[in-house]
Amino acid sequence: MSTAAFYIVHINLSKKSSEEDLKKRMNKALDWFRISENTWVLYTTSDATKWYSRLSPLVKTDGHVFVCRLDNSDRKGWMDKAFWQWMRKDRSEQT
Repeated sequence: MSTAAFYIVHINLSKKSSEEDLKKRMNKALDWFRISENTWVLYTTSDATKWYSRLSPLVKTDGHVFVCRLDNSDRKGWMDKAFWQWMRKDRSEQT
């Protein structure tokens, strides 16, 4: 099994896709946190290519998607307490 990592996903769905479709795909991650309407942080063993293939059908032809591995070792920010708790969560049993 691959090592789990954090990824950031920014996505604007096409008009024909639904939030329910998106959540079903996001649930394929080990864990996720939605930080804004269009931006998610995933904890997953799948790489960016795999996530792109999962999400691209939801954005074609009038949406867009960006997936990038997130190095959170050097981080600062002003976010909700729930987000920081999620980032610091022990995930040793998930991988």
